[in-house]
Amino acid sequence: MKTLGFMYSCFNEQRAVDYSVQQLRIHYPDSLIYLVSDGGLDFSYLEDIYDNLFVSLEEDTMSDIFKITAGPNGAGPGNFREDYYQNVIKKCALTVLDRLERAIEYCKYPDWMVMMDPDALIRGKLTISDDAKLLGSRINCCSPKGYRDVLASVDGAKILIRWGASPCVFEVKTFLKALKKFREYDGILDKLSYEWYAMCAHDALIPTLFAIVGEEEVFNPDIIECTRDANWRTKTNPLVHQFREYYDK
Repeated sequence: MKTLGFMYSCFNEQRAVDYSVQQLRIHYPDSLIYLVSDGGLDFSYLEDIYDNLFVSLEEDTMSDIFKITAGPNGAGPGNFREDYYQNVIKKCALTVLDRLERAIEYCKYPDWMVMMDPDALIRGKLTISDDAKLLGSRINCCSPKGYRDVLASVDGAKILIRWGASPCVFEVKTFLKALKKFREYDGILDKLSYEWYAMCAHDALIPTLFAIVGEEEVFNPDIIECTRDANWRTKTNPLVHQFREYYDK
């Protein structure tokens, strides 16, 4: 049986986070959870409610992302190539990778990690394919040409065409292998972020990391999205995305 660890990245969605963690614990009562508050609320009260849960209060890396502009397919024109926003994108990307690395360590190097947002909901046991290293929705397509050219310059890399790793489910061993190669390619984040602002978003960043070691995101049949499927309540998919009933209006 594969072991699973869980990481949450949160801001101020208290009721949504409370509910999501509560539901997760029904199906995974003993799994370790690493929860990061990105410049938001202090969720440390959850440590008093649940065992095997750690909360880290950290600086806000997200606010400036919402000021970034880009043209069609996430490339120019726009402001994302300006020095200030390039620094914002790269800082956010590196922070996500650092937090995931710490989450993996806290979770005692499980076989797989599940990266959760406050609008993600687990309502059953997950199915982890033996034929995949990274699972996601693959809902997005048409990455920028300049970005694809950067990937093509990396030995053994796949060209990322479709992606959507949110919620993101990945094999830890392959992630760590990809992270090592990513760090060894000096300047690759500079090149990638200059061609595509989406390096600040984990649903594109993580598939990019896996693409660097020749692994493509595989469609995850566990996922169902509330805003794309009106019948999501009556279906049995165990991993729900875009669940915002507990978001404050």
